Amino acid sequence: MRKNKEAKTAHRAGRIKTPEAIFLGELANQQSSKYRLAQGFGVLFAVSLVLQAWALANVFSDMALHQSFSLPLLLLGLFALLLRALANFGRERICTSASRDIRYGLRRTLVSHLTELGPARLRIEEDAALSTRVYEQVDALDDFFSRYKPQVFMVTLIPCVILLSVAPVSWVAFLIFMMTAPLVIIFMIFVGHKAAQANRRQFSVLAMLSNQFMDLSQGLAELKRLNKTNKARQRLSDSASAYQKTTMSVLILAFLSTATLELFASLSIAMIALYLGLGLLEVLPWQVGSSPVTLTQALFLLLLAPEFYLPLRQLGNDYHAKQKAEAAATDLLEILNTPLSDTRKQATKSESVVPALVVDKDAFIGFHQLGWSESGHHRLAPITGGIAQGERVWLSGESGIGKSSLLHLLLGFEEDYQGQLFINRQAFQNIDLSDWRAKLAWLPQTPEWVNGSIRRNLLLGLGSKEGVAAPSEAELQAALIKSQCDDFIQALPDGLDTKLTELGSGLSGGQMQRLSIARALLSKADVWLLDEPCSGLDKDTAQAVLDTLHHVSTGKTLLIVSHDTHPIAWADKHWSLTKGGLHEQSRNENREAIA
Repeated sequence: MRKNKEAKTAHRAGRIKTPEAIFLGELANQQSSKYRLAQGFGVLFAVSLVLQAWALANVFSDMALHQSFSLPLLLLGLFALLLRALANFGRERICTSASRDIRYGLRRTLVSHLTELGPARLRIEEDAALSTRVYEQVDALDDFFSRYKPQVFMVTLIPCVILLSVAPVSWVAFLIFMMTAPLVIIFMIFVGHKAAQANRRQFSVLAMLSNQFMDLSQGLAELKRLNKTNKARQRLSDSASAYQKTTMSVLILAFLSTATLELFASLSIAMIALYLGLGLLEVLPWQVGSSPVTLTQALFLLLLAPEFYLPLRQLGNDYHAKQKAEAAATDLLEILNTPLSDTRKQATKSESVVPALVVDKDAFIGFHQLGWSESGHHRLAPITGGIAQGERVWLSGESGIGKSSLLHLLLGFEEDYQGQLFINRQAFQNIDLSDWRAKLAWLPQTPEWVNGSIRRNLLLGLGSKEGVAAPSEAELQAALIKSQCDDFIQALPDGLDTKLTELGSGLSGGQMQRLSIARALLSKADVWLLDEPCSGLDKDTAQAVLDTLHHVSTGKTLLIVSHDTHPIAWADKHWSLTKGGLHEQSRNENREAIA
């Protein structure tokens, strides 16, 4: 308890960084070379700023006092102005490029990690909310990397350069700058923390809205059937209103911060102008009858005063970008910190060969007392069995008994299991997971698609590995014929170029499952794992899909999960999964189930 209290105190005192700040710092370090180049442009910007103020101050004072015009000084001032503009342009372009590279790299890392997590990603959030994090919240980091981070350097550099330039000219102006600058920073931090809380609420409401919208899109037909569309519409409207309110609260804080910083900066500049004006009139209370500065020096200070506060004001405007980035980083870290199972790393070589008495010596996929518990809940009771190479097994059982969990274990997404699992007499922990997955074809209950043509969806990911050619047009047509997709695809207006959405709109459930079978054929996978491929299909359509599977899966090692409502007569084995374990059904029991 005392350590926690000390840690919180240290955090408030700024002695330690938050995990979000460390994460953002590590991302920024990936583009350290670009940020160093941007800092070089920043130094050039600061020097040209002072040079411009000095040259123009001399030009204006000569015109006022001597009615003369110095063309070289004017050209010097204009050159400094041009140099300043070019330096700022180069700095912004480099920082924008760094931000883009960081965000693209982070997005690839997130997608890769979610892919490795597989179904375990749903423990973090629903897919709609995860997609919001990967796209919306990664993009929310843009202002931090392109504006705030480079501005932190500028807010240190420019005021220091100006203070060094001002100190020899007027110690009073120097003190005014030194006393007023901290006020801007303090208020910036105060408002920034409030903005961080508002941003976190906004991201939370946006994630909820995304989930609700996806649920509504997927269940719209069922809601219409139940006459519940009005209730769903109202729920979505309430969430949209909540998101609107949280967005407005963020904007209110941003405008409040900007207005207050402008007020402080304007008052500070007014103090400098008042001091210089009274000094030139020689009526300063402590220096009556003499001027502390010349006209040239006064103009020099007046030109530098707005530039002194400009980086602070800009940092104040960008400070809410930092808080927004840290709020987004909290959710992104939740994804990246979700661990992949390390069971594979803990395997020993002594486990690499299957003991002869554990499973059938002919088993290609074997498991002994294989179970899976999570948070004290049994996802899969211990089971023992084996599947020979080229054997087709039908696995049935009541809902929630662990059928899909067994498939997830075989896919390699869940390795924190109990017992033993072997592939070709090698412990599952020791096999190359990428090679194993390359041999798998996965057909889930609801086929997953991407926005694009049917052709793109069928060929997605195939031929992406080095040395592996993409399927030819002849192979594509052969797969369509075998899966009985050719007839309905030819009937479509654009054939294989017909567009699909993520939900496969425009196709029936049976047609989508046939496309999944075609995709499995094109993958040339040796092992097929199918999870309720007939779920949601009527009896005739389900039987037609099963007949197609019967013809195309000959010679494949196949494990198909299906309820007894869709019996599979052609399966070599029928396993029934119960709380008591795995039981192989006899041929007579199979006939009774089918009848």
